[in-house]
Formats: sequence, C-alpha cells, structure tokens
Amino acid sequence: MADQGNSGNALLERRLQELAEERRRLAMIIEGTAAGTWEWNVQSGQMRVNERWAEIVGYRLDELEPICQKTFIALVHPDDLALSDAALQDHFDGRTDHYVCLLRMRHRNGEWIWIHDRGRVFEWDGQGRPLWMAGAHADVTELQRARQDAAEMRQRLQAVVDASDEVAVIATDIDGTITLFNTGAQRLLGYTAAEVVGGRRLDAFHDPVELQAWLRPQATADGQVPGVFEALSARADGQTYSRQWTLLRKDGQRRQVRLSISRMDGAGGERIGYVGMAIDITEILQARAEARVAADKFAGAFTSAALGMALVSLEGRWLDVNDALCRILGYPREELLQVDFQRLTHPADLQTDLALVQDLLAGRRTHYHLEKRYVGRDGNTIWARLSVSLVRNERGEPLHFVSQIQDVSAQRSSEQRLFESEQRSRITLDAVADLVLSVALDGRIEYANAAAVRMLAGDGALSLAGHLVQDVLSLTTEYAPQSQLDVSVLLDPESNAVDLHADLLLRMGAATVPVDLTRAWLRDDEGHVRGAVWVLRDDTQQRARQREARHLAEMDPLTELSNRRGFEVHLQQAITRVERTGQAASLMYIDLDRFKPVNDTFGHLAGDAVLWAVASVLRHGVRDSDVVARLGGDEFVVILSGCSPRRAARIGGELLHTLSSLSIPWDQHRLRIGASIGIAPLAAGMSVDQAVAAADAQCYRAKAMGRNNVQVQGESSELPRGPAADGSSDLSDG
Repeated sequence: MADQGNSGNALLERRLQELAEERRRLAMIIEGTAAGTWEWNVQSGQMRVNERWAEIVGYRLDELEPICQKTFIALVHPDDLALSDAALQDHFDGRTDHYVCLLRMRHRNGEWIWIHDRGRVFEWDGQGRPLWMAGAHADVTELQRARQDAAEMRQRLQAVVDASDEVAVIATDIDGTITLFNTGAQRLLGYTAAEVVGGRRLDAFHDPVELQAWLRPQATADGQVPGVFEALSARADGQTYSRQWTLLRKDGQRRQVRLSISRMDGAGGERIGYVGMAIDITEILQARAEARVAADKFAGAFTSAALGMALVSLEGRWLDVNDALCRILGYPREELLQVDFQRLTHPADLQTDLALVQDLLAGRRTHYHLEKRYVGRDGNTIWARLSVSLVRNERGEPLHFVSQIQDVSAQRSSEQRLFESEQRSRITLDAVADLVLSVALDGRIEYANAAAVRMLAGDGALSLAGHLVQDVLSLTTEYAPQSQLDVSVLLDPESNAVDLHADLLLRMGAATVPVDLTRAWLRDDEGHVRGAVWVLRDDTQQRARQREARHLAEMDPLTELSNRRGFEVHLQQAITRVERTGQAASLMYIDLDRFKPVNDTFGHLAGDAVLWAVASVLRHGVRDSDVVARLGGDEFVVILSGCSPRRAARIGGELLHTLSSLSIPWDQHRLRIGASIGIAPLAAGMSVDQAVAAADAQCYRAKAMGRNNVQVQGESSELPRGPAADGSSDLSDG
C-alpha cells in the first residue's frame, strides 16, 4: 500500500511539473507576440492583466492597480462601449465562439488608439452563467490610420477621374477586356460603364475598315494579320503609343479622336493591363434651333422625343407632358397633369431650382441646366439632367417654360461604382501623358499626377500636394508672352478672361510650351464649388500645323510677303488693338512709279526681279513687328503698329529715299524705279476697306503731286520727297 501511495505521488508531481512547463511556454509565447493579455471575473468584475496590456495604453502595471472592470470602462471610448457590450452578449448567448471587438482606448498622452480585442469564456458557474473569461488585445492604430488614408486617397483620385469628363479614360486587363470606363468615355462613345466593363474590348469601338487598312501592312510572311488588341498593345509595351482613330458611338456617329495607349505595371513590375486616353478632336457643328418652331413640327418632336419633355406654366403646373416623361416619373399622363413640379422635386433640390426659375423670369438668364432629383410615383428617387428655357411673346412677356428631362440615374449608379476603383484610378492617371492637377480655390494643389510632378518639379520629386499652384506653374499667352497670367482667373467659375484652348503658353525655364487647358469643377456635398481639376495637354504640334496652314494661305509666293488675305487679317487685328489700347497705328500704301515700262521693255522676269528687290527694301526698312504685304501687281502696304502718322511719314521718307536710289542689275542694264506713298492713321471702329481706301487716297494724291513723294492724311506741312523728284521716266542706266 505504501508503494502504491509513493507511485501516485510521483505521477502527480510529474503532472504538476508538466503543467508548470506548459504554463512557462505559453507565457513565453504570449511575451513573444507582444500582446496584452487579460483575465476577467464576469461576476465580480475583478481583472488580471499583463505588463504589456498596461504598456499599450502608456502605463506601468502598478500605476493601474487595483485593476477591475471599471479600469477598462474608464479607458474605452464612450462611443465604443456599446459595441463591446453587444459583442460580449453575443458571446455569452452562444451566438459567437469568441468575443471580438475593434474599439478605441485613451492613451496616457491623451490620444485615442485603436485596439483589436479578442477573448472567450473558459469557466462557467453551476447555473451556466459566465464566470471567468480571458483574452488579448493588440494595438492596430497604424493599420486603422493606413485604412483611413487609403480611403481619403481613393476619394481624391476618383474625384479627379470623374471630373476629367472631357477625356475618355479606358483601362483593360492583359487580354484586352475593359475594366474601367469613365464618364468621359461614356460621353464620347454613348455607352454606360455597365454596358462595356467586363464584356467588351477596346477595339470594339474602332471603324473596322480603318483598322484593316492599318493592320494589313503588319501581316506576317504567310499572310497572317495580327489581332487588333495584340497589335496595339505591342506598340504600347515600350512606350505610350498615340494615333488618330475613327471611333464609332453607340448611336452610329463617327468621332475622330487622339488615342494614347500605355502599359500598366503592378508593384512588382509585372504587366497588369493597358490604359487608353482618348480626346475628341472632332469639330462639332451644332445648329441652333429656330426661335419659333412651327406648331405642328414642335408637337411631333415633343411627342416622340426620347427625352422627357414638358410645357410648364409660370406657376409651376404641368401644361403638357410627353410619354417619355411619364415613363421616367412613373405617372399616367392624366395624373401627372394634376400635380406641379414642386411636389415632385426632392426637397434638397427645390430651392436651387426655384432660384434659377426666378433668374429666367427676371431676364438674368436665357436658359439653365441642372442635375436634380425627382420623387417618383412609387417614392423612389430619380436623378435627372434638367434643361429649362422660357418662351416669351412678341412683347417680351413670359408665356411658359419648356423643360427637357433626361434620366441619369443609371449614370449616377455607374459613377458610384467607378468611385470604388482607387488603385486603377491612380495607375490610370499616372499613365496619362497630360498634366493633371487638382487645385483648391485658395490655389493649394491637392493632387498632381506623375506627369505633372515630373514636368513641374523635376525628376525625383515625389509630390506637389500642398504647394501653391502659382509657385510651380507659370502660364502666359501668345498675345502677351512676357506677362505672366494670374492663375487665380482659372479658379473663378465666372471668369472668361482667357481663351483656355487657343493661346496659353506654359513657361519651362527660358522656353515656353503651347498648352491646351481643360477645367472641371469639384463640388462639396452641398453643391458648392470647392476647387478645380485642370488637364494641360501639349498643343505644340497642333498650333504649328495651324500656323503653317495660315502662313501658306496668307503668303505671296513671289516676294514671300503677306498676300492680300493675310494683310486683311493683320489689318483687322491692328484696328482691334487700337480700339482696345488706344495706341496709335498707321497704314502706308505704296505704288511703284515707272514699273509698267520695266515689264514692257525687259519682260516680266525683270519685273519680278524689281518686285523682289522692292520687297527686300520694305522688309528691312521697317521693324520686325510691322507687317509688310503685297496687294498685287506693283502695290504694297505696310501696317505700322504703335506709330503716329507723323512718325510714319519719316519712315516713308526713308523708304522713298532707299527705293529711289535702288538699282537692279539686269542683263547689260540697271533698272531703276520710284514710288508714291500714301499714309492714313488707323482709327477705332473703321473697317478694313475704309482703312485701305484712306491710305490709297493719299497715295493717289502723291501721284497727282508729281510722284516720288509721301502724302499723309490730314498733314499739309512739307513732306518727304525722293531724290529723283523731277518725274524722270528713265528705266535703266546702260
């Protein structure tokens, strides 16, 4: 019996040693995880925690003693206690295997830190109530902050993509299937994102005839023509590939676009897809409807229109509605005519709509556009794009409103889904060659894509966020390249102070780059403008082509001076400048003397030589800013900007002296000519024909006074004459 007792004691001692060793290992594991552990007597409120539990909230363990349930309650954020209690109750009632809760606790330094708390009951009393439970909590503050930062970045990037609705952004996976289709793409091609994302490829919108013509030269030796997407992606693998294409809209319209395709790489450098940026370059000519449409034609268009249309009384009552509007709002026609638009307008949008109606009635507007919400017959919310104009009678008295209502609920839903694609949006914008900036109304840059950071801050820069836009972006205009543009005008929704598409220049050090700037306004939840998104595109090639075309159309091929067409353009600009600035300007009309005998005696080649020599004298005898043109035959004109008639007379005298002493060698002869010059000032309000007639009259007066002299409108004092003022008719010196 004694032996059996000794054996039992030995087994018990070994078991106690094993349990002690197991407890030591568990303590080491917990210590290694840096987790705060806790034990809680649910009935008494007593708690036991480890040193790490106290460290997480910034205390030593002895500073928190005695520790109980009240210690935990005092540290937890009041708003999170209810969440914790609900999670505990679910665990106590057996609905969850563990108690799990994400909550905030106050750190000793006063900050709120995020804690992930997890535990379970390990002992129950005789009545089945929880007695003891244990668990651990971990500090996840950095993780929560990262999630919040990611959410804010997602909103910012999505706002930029949504605001750039003038640029079509289409992203695909590596197989060519469309994964992103922004509002600009929807506007360009007429499809919603829901119709194309995941079900179409980029090449589905191309003109098939144009595609085959492009692919045919790329056929292999055995005649195999590559696939469209494969050919495009191969061009874009090394660098951005840009080309002009014909795209087909859903409604069959053909749109000319400049499409740039770039490869998208993941964080590890692997190819994850492609992004295409399309800009509509089609010149859209829209004819405005006649002010009054015949009643029968209007009735037919009103009834069959795909858009919802309505005639609305000045009191807001529906006078007539079409079938499309009844379908949009869900009302039978007879029932809809019994209510007014105010009752169907969402309360949050009613005051804005009524204010715009008052602007129409007061004559401050001729029409307005508004995106607003209607309440349908079933109580559902309908987003619509509303266009309203006011019809007046012959006396200008208001008669009724004409409203066009387009259901854009599906588009709004698509935009909301697009909002969730943060990563794709970032990759898309960074792949764009254009400069994209999101700017607050105070001029602070909120976001800049990779191209903008690289161009404006240089290689190696990480971000432009927080900088003032005027500190990093310098804009001028072609009209005044030395005067820096105040960029605040670009942040004023009411400003029309600058042509954003024709004459902007971006300063890059000592050089300037022509750019085209597109704006989109950012609004807060209440609809107030809070900033803008700018997209700046390099317009160098387009403007160069325009200048070259104008130059060829406005140049005289013999003398390389401006021809009559080019002269009239420059003269109109000079007159406009006089009107705007009040600065003086003069027009000089030059008719060669003794030129016809040169042609008759020596031939037209000799005459051409004389004209070329005269053109050279005129070109070098005036400033670079002055315009010299040949009107035809032996008639020339000079536009002298910033030049009074008296100063123009001195310039004319110098030209007359040079022309009179001009000697052109021809065969065995030297050809000589003279000139009669008339000068008239340019005045505000005069037409091109009036200016030319005034200067021509003075030239005629110079010829009548013996030729080889200068006459100025309104001047009677002695005026310059050439050295050969005797009217000599010699054609040459032998």
